[in-house]
Amino acid sequence: MNPAMMRTTAVGFLFLLAFALDELKSVRAASYQAAGGRPVARWIGQDGQDFVANNNRREPNDVQDVHIVLSNLDPDREISFIDILYLSGDPAQWQYNVDSFAWKIEVKRQKGSTQADLYIEPSGWEGARDYKMLVRYANGPEHQLILRGRKVNSSLRTAEAALKAKWVGQDGFDRVGTGPEVGPDGLQDARIQVAGVSKKSLIKAVRIDGPGGSKWESGINPQLLPGAEFWADPKTPSEGDLFFHPSRDLNGQTLKVRILYQNDTMDSATVQAGRCDPKLQMPELTTPKVHLATATARWLGQDGQNVNGPGDVHVTVSGLGKLPDLAGAVLTDAMRGAWVYRAAGDEKLKATEEWESNGPLTIRPGAVSGSLDLFFPPSRDETGANLVLRLVSKAGQTLIAQFPGGACDPTRRAPTPAATRTEAKPGDDLQAAVDHGGVVSLAPGTYRLTQPLILNKPTTLTAEQKGATLLFSQPAGPTPWTTAIKIHCGNTTLNGFAVRFEGPIRWNTEVSYGSAVIGTTDDRDPQRHELKVGVAVTNLDLEGPAATAPSKWAEAMRLMRFTNAMSGRIEGNTLKGGPIEFFKGPWVCLNNVCTGTQPGTFSQGVFTGHGTNDMVVRGNRVKPVEPSGKVWRFLVLTQNGANDLVEQNEVEGIGEIAGDGVPRINAPEIILTESYRVSYEGKLRALSDDGLLLRTGRMQGVDVRPGDVVSLLTGPAAGQWRRVAQPLDPTTLLVDAPIPKGTEYVSISRGFVNERFVSNRIDIRGSRTSTCMVLPGNHFGLVVEKNHLLGGAESLGCSACATESPVAWGWSHAPVLGAVFRGNVFEDSETGATLGVSHEPKFVKVNTGRVYMSAVVEDNQIRWTNPFLTRHAGSADKKPLRGVTFGFPHAAHAGEFLVTAARNTLDAPAGRKFGPSLIVHSAELNKQPLLNKNFSLPRKGEADRDKAPSAGGGPPGLRR
Repeated sequence: MNPAMMRTTAVGFLFLLAFALDELKSVRAASYQAAGGRPVARWIGQDGQDFVANNNRREPNDVQDVHIVLSNLDPDREISFIDILYLSGDPAQWQYNVDSFAWKIEVKRQKGSTQADLYIEPSGWEGARDYKMLVRYANGPEHQLILRGRKVNSSLRTAEAALKAKWVGQDGFDRVGTGPEVGPDGLQDARIQVAGVSKKSLIKAVRIDGPGGSKWESGINPQLLPGAEFWADPKTPSEGDLFFHPSRDLNGQTLKVRILYQNDTMDSATVQAGRCDPKLQMPELTTPKVHLATATARWLGQDGQNVNGPGDVHVTVSGLGKLPDLAGAVLTDAMRGAWVYRAAGDEKLKATEEWESNGPLTIRPGAVSGSLDLFFPPSRDETGANLVLRLVSKAGQTLIAQFPGGACDPTRRAPTPAATRTEAKPGDDLQAAVDHGGVVSLAPGTYRLTQPLILNKPTTLTAEQKGATLLFSQPAGPTPWTTAIKIHCGNTTLNGFAVRFEGPIRWNTEVSYGSAVIGTTDDRDPQRHELKVGVAVTNLDLEGPAATAPSKWAEAMRLMRFTNAMSGRIEGNTLKGGPIEFFKGPWVCLNNVCTGTQPGTFSQGVFTGHGTNDMVVRGNRVKPVEPSGKVWRFLVLTQNGANDLVEQNEVEGIGEIAGDGVPRINAPEIILTESYRVSYEGKLRALSDDGLLLRTGRMQGVDVRPGDVVSLLTGPAAGQWRRVAQPLDPTTLLVDAPIPKGTEYVSISRGFVNERFVSNRIDIRGSRTSTCMVLPGNHFGLVVEKNHLLGGAESLGCSACATESPVAWGWSHAPVLGAVFRGNVFEDSETGATLGVSHEPKFVKVNTGRVYMSAVVEDNQIRWTNPFLTRHAGSADKKPLRGVTFGFPHAAHAGEFLVTAARNTLDAPAGRKFGPSLIVHSAELNKQPLLNKNFSLPRKGEADRDKAPSAGGGPPGLRR
C-alpha cells in the first residue's frame, strides 16, 4: 500500500472511531434521559475490596468494604459530593470529597460513564438497614436516594488478610500464668503461631475460646479470665506467637482465636489443639554460687595518679582473700551504668555491654595479699553511696565486695580555663577573644555579633560590671543557626551579661532537641568528644528572639539546651523565652527568675530534665510579666531520675488559664514526671538464701541496669522495693537489701528513686483545667512535703499508672512504692489530691492480688476559701468538691494500694455544708480494705483533739 493510501485509510479509521464514540455518547445520554435523569443505587455487598477504613482518612484496614453501584449518572457531569446516612437509628455517616469527621467513601468512575462504584466501611451495626443517599453534581443538581441494604460483617477480612492459627504446644515458653495477672509463673505455656494479623491497626485484646466454656484473654480482661498474651514477630509484625496456660489436656479439641483491634474490627481463626500438660514445669533455676567477701576499702579519692585520665578516683580494697586470675570486673554505684574491666581476649562479661556507660575500670594488684587498687573516672560525688565490685575469674567464679563511696568532684576530669585574661570592649572581635580561652572580661556596652559565638576551649566569659549585652543579628544567606552561643568544652562559664536579638533569625529545625540561644555540642557539629561537665550559666539577662509572626502562636526558642553535657549550674539568671533542657547530672538550677516568653510564643516549660541524678531545682521564681506569651509548665522530668530535689520554688500564672486566648496543647501539668515502662513483671524463678540474689523469667521489656528497681508485688514485704546493685546476667540480679522468703511476684523497672518535692508554692488559681503536680508511675521513695498548691482542677495527682511498654499500652501498672505525702496544703482546687492505682475500663488492664502502690499520707490540709466556694457555686459546670481521693473507679482489688493515713484535715468556712471530702474508690486504708466508700475529713482542729493514729485517714477517725 502506498503512503497516500495509508494516510487515507488512517483518516478514515479516525473518522469512524470518532463517529462511534459520538454514537456511544449519544446512546448513554439517551439511556440517561430515558431513565428520567435520576441516579439509581444498587447494593452489591462485601465482595473483597478494601479502600477505606472506620475513620475519616482514605486508607485500607484489611476489612472488606461494602460495594454500592450508582447507575444512570449524567455522563457530562462529575460527582462533587456524596453523603450516606442510616435512615434511622445509629448515626453512622459516610462522605465523599469533603474534609469532615465522617467516614470516607471511595468512588471509582471512568470519565463520561453513567455508572460509578462506591465503597464504604461497614459499621458496627451489622443488620439490614435502609440508607439515605445524597448525590450532588459539580455545578449542577443533587438527588436524594433511598438504598435498601443487607447484612454486613464489620470483621470480614480481605482474602490476603485472613487470620491463620497453628498449634505448636508446650515448647519451653512461660509468658503467662494460670490467672488474669500478667507475667510468667514457672509453668510451661501452650503456644499458637498466628499469621495474618492486621498491619493496619494495633491489637486491643485476644480471646481464646476452648471446650466447656473455657476462655483465656489478653488486654483489659474485665472479666478476670485466665490470661493470654500475643507477642508479634519484630521482623514480621503480621505474625507472632499467642501464649496461654491450658487448664487441662486439650488434645483434639478445637480452639477459636479471636482478635479485637483498636479500630474495633475483629478477626478470628480456629485451630485444633494437641497434647498439653497444665502441670508441666519450666526447667528448674537456681541462683549462681557467689562468694560475698567481707572486704574493707580505703577511699583515696582523686589523688592525682590519673590512671585512666584526669580526675580518676583511687580506692584500695583489701580482705578479698586469695585472688584468682581475673577475666573481668564490674563496679557499680546503683545510680547509673557501670565501670568495667576486661582481661584481654576474655568475653565473660557480655551481659554488661548495654550499660557500661561510666567509663573504664583499671585494676592493679594491691600492696598486700588479697587487695586490689581500683581506678575509675567519677560521674558524681559518691559520698554516701554503696559501691559493688564484682570480680569474675577465668574459671567463671564470682566474688562480690561492697564498700562505701567517698567524696569526689567529676569536674576535675575536664580541663579548666587557661590562666590567661583578655579584656574585651564593644567593637572587638569577640570570637577571637574566646578562641584564646581563659577569662574573657566584657566591658559595659553592646557587642554586635552576626554569627554564632563558638567557645572551643574552656572559657570564662564574664561581665564583671553591669551593662554588657551580646546583640545577635543574622545577615541574609548564611546557614541556619543551631545556637547563638555554642559551648564545646566542660568547665566553661557564662556570667553577668545580657543576650538580645535584632531582626529575624533563621534557626535549624532539624537539630536534635531543637535550636537554642545557648547550647552545647549537638548532632550538627563535627565530632567533638570533649567531656562537658561543670558548665555554668550564671547571672545572665537572657531573652529569646521575638516571634516572626506574633499574630500566629509559635513555640519559643529554647534558652538553653545541654545535649552531650553531664553536669552544670544555672544560677541567678533572668529568663524570658523557651525551656532550659539538660541531661544526666548533677545539675543545679538555683534562684533564677522567669518572666515568661516573647509575645506570640509559647514555652513547653521552664526546666526539662532527662535521666537526671542529684539535680537541685531550688529558689526559682516564675511569674509572666506582660507583654508575654505562654508558659505551660514549670518542670518536666523524663525517663528516670535519682536523688533529685525540687525545693522552695514559687510559680504563678502559668498553665491553662481560662480566657487567655492561647490555643491549647497537651500540657495541663505544672510539674510532671514521666516514666511508664517496665522491664519485667512475673514470678521470681529463684531467690538465694540470703535474699540478695534473684532470678527472673525472660525479660518482657528492656534489659535491666544498675539502679533499676525491683518492686515486691506479693508476699510478706508487698509494697516495698529494692534497687538492683548489679545484674550478673540478663535474668540474675544482685539487689541492695534482702528480699524475704515468700515473695512470689515482682516488677522491675527504671524510674524515679528518692525524688523530693519540698516547700514549693504553685498558684494556678486562674485555671480550672491545670494540675499543680502530676507524678505518675515508677516512683520509689518519693517525698512530697510542705508544698502549698493553689487552684487548678487538681492540686496533686500521683498514680501507679498504665504501662506504656512492654507488650501494649495498659498491659500492667508502673508501680509507686514507699511514697510519702506529708504536711502539704491543697488550696482551692476542685479535686484536691488523687492517689491510687489507675484504672480506665477501655485502656488499662484490670488486676487483682498484687500491690502496685504504697504510701504514707499524713498531716495534709485541704483548704477551701470563701471566694473559691462562691465562684464554684456560681459556675455553670460545677462538680462536687473532693478533698482527697484514694484509688480510681473500676478497681477490683482494694489491696492494690496500701495507705497509712493520719491527721489529714479540711479547713473550710464554718457554717457551710459539704459532701464527702475523702473518697476511697480502692485502697487498703490503715489495714482496712475499702472499695467505693466515702468519708468526711475532720475539720481543722478536730484531728489535733483526736489522737487516734487513723484520724484523717480512715475509720475510725472519720465521719461517714
